[in-house]
Amino acid sequence: MPDYRAYIVGGDGRFQGFEVIEAADDEEAVNAARKFVDGHDVEVWYLDRKVAVLSHE
Repeated sequence: MPDYRAYIVGGDGRFQGFEVIEAADDEEAVNAARKFVDGHDVEVWYLDRKVAVLSHE
């Protein structure tokens, strides 16, 4: 199963950390990453490909 990463984006636009997400496809990864959107934007990546940006607003 591919490893995706959900990067937590700070108010200054810099990554503050990340969580590894094991998901079968992009849709599953994005749905799993939604739980990290808590006052911060989250970018979902698979290797060097940006899958999605989840806004906290």
